[in-house]
Amino acid sequence: MEGGNNRISYLLAFAATIVWSGNFIVARGLNAIYTPITISFLRWLIACIVILPIALPYIKKDFKLLVGQWKLMVLLSFLGVTIFNMLIYKAAHSTTALNLSLFAITAPFYVVILNRIIFKEHLTKRQIVGFLILATGLLTLLSKGDLSVFTTLQLNKGDLLMGAAASVFATYTTLVRKKNPAIGNLSFVSSTFLIGELMLIPFFLTEQFLYSPEVNFTLQSTLQLLYIGIGPSVISFYLWNKAIVGIGSTKAATIYNTLPIFSAILAAAILKESVLPIQILSSAVIIAGVSMVIWGRNRN
Repeated sequence: MEGGNNRISYLLAFAATIVWSGNFIVARGLNAIYTPITISFLRWLIACIVILPIALPYIKKDFKLLVGQWKLMVLLSFLGVTIFNMLIYKAAHSTTALNLSLFAITAPFYVVILNRIIFKEHLTKRQIVGFLILATGLLTLLSKGDLSVFTTLQLNKGDLLMGAAASVFATYTTLVRKKNPAIGNLSFVSSTFLIGELMLIPFFLTEQFLYSPEVNFTLQSTLQLLYIGIGPSVISFYLWNKAIVGIGSTKAATIYNTLPIFSAILAAAILKESVLPIQILSSAVIIAGVSMVIWGRNRN
C-alpha cells in the first residue's frame, strides 16, 4: 500500500497536467502574433520575474549543491526551458492540431525506453497491458472514433519538430531523477528557469537583429502571456518535478497522457466545443490504462 506522500505526488502530477492542458487553450492565438522564439523568451522571462524573488533565499542555501551538479543543471535547463517550448511553438506553425497531439503523447513511451536504458527499469506485465490500453484510448480520443483519419495523415517539418519536442520532454523528465535529493525543489526549478532564459537570450537577440519581428502587446495577448508564464511554467514545472521525486518518471509521464482529456474538458467549458460520446468512452479507456500503469510496480 502506497503512503500518503505517494498519493500526494500523484495529485501533483495530475495538477501539473491540468494546468498544462490550459496552455493549449489560452495560448492558441499567440502564434498568430509572436514568433516561437519571442513567445518562449517572454514566457520564461515572466516565470523568472515571478519565481526568483521568492526563490533567491533557497538558491543561496542550495548554491553549493547546485554548482556541484552544474552540468546536469545546464542540460536540464536547455532541455526543459530553452528548447522544448520553442520546438512546440515552431511546430504549431506548420502542422495540424491532430498531428501535434499525436506526437505529444509519445513522450511517456520515450520515458519508458530511457528509464530502461539509464536506470535498468523494467515494466511489469500489468503495466505493459496498461500502456496498450492507454494507447488505444488516446488514438480513439484524438480521432474521435474515426481511426481512418490516421491513414490520411501527411507528415511535414512541423511533425518532426513536435517529435523532437516529445523526445526532449521525455529526456528532461527522465534525467530529473539524477538531481541530488538534497537540493530543494524551489531552488532547483527556479535555477533551471534562470539558466534556460539566459540561454534563450542569444536566440531572441539574433532573431531581433536579423528579422526585426514586431512585438506588440494587447490586453488579450498580455493576459495570455501572463498565464503561460505563471501557470504552465512556474506552477506546472514546480508540481511536475516534485511529483517525479515521489512516484518516478514513468508513472508521472503516464499521467501526462491524460492531458488530451483535460484539454477537451477546458475546450468545452471555455470555447463551448461539443463533447461527443466517443470522447467520453475513450477518456474512460485512457483512465483505465493509466491506472494499470501507475498501480503496477516497476521491476529493476
